Amino acid sequence: MLSLKIGEKIRAARKTCNLTQEELTEKLGVTRAAVSKWENAESCPDITMLPQIAQLFHITIDDLFGYALEPKPLKIVNQYHFGFSLDHVDKRILDHGTVKECGIYPCERPIGENAESTWEVRIHFLSEEEHFPHILQKYIKPGILIDGYSVRKVDGKIIDDDLPNKHYVCSKKIWEYKNTDHKYVRQMLREQVEMGLIEEEDAIL
Repeated sequence: MLSLKIGEKIRAARKTCNLTQEELTEKLGVTRAAVSKWENAESCPDITMLPQIAQLFHITIDDLFGYALEPKPLKIVNQYHFGFSLDHVDKRILDHGTVKECGIYPCERPIGENAESTWEVRIHFLSEEEHFPHILQKYIKPGILIDGYSVRKVDGKIIDDDLPNKHYVCSKKIWEYKNTDHKYVRQMLREQVEMGLIEEEDAIL
């Protein structure tokens, strides 16, 4: 019964707070008989008192009624910022997320050896797929550098857990790390020079 659940909750909360029935009556401004009847399931507190009781015990009104709401799972949104030539990435990548912002810009330098300057699509991409950097890599044509990074967020804040929060992706390798210390970026740039993806002069921070 509803009254039984509320009475049990009040009794348990009162004891957790090390309060006697007399002390509880003083805090709530009711009689000891009223508290006794609540706890023995003979009556229920007036509905207008429920917020005061819940606040006193630092619980919710739902707790008083005995329903524990299932906690909502955190929704992790992977935010990726990257640019690619329309000729270099399979457009099926768009099946794995949503483009939040998109713009077309002239490339600052040619991509790959003997390539001509081209236009580039730069995308702010949202995906809830945990392994999106690997999905993106699968759709990149060989020898192409994706100029961009990913950030894993929940409710707009970067996630602080044991998984990498940053990803840089090219067709040969995915660089991943948790922080933005320059030593990681320097190592990544050295490896890109060794793979022939960028020129040495472009690897200077």
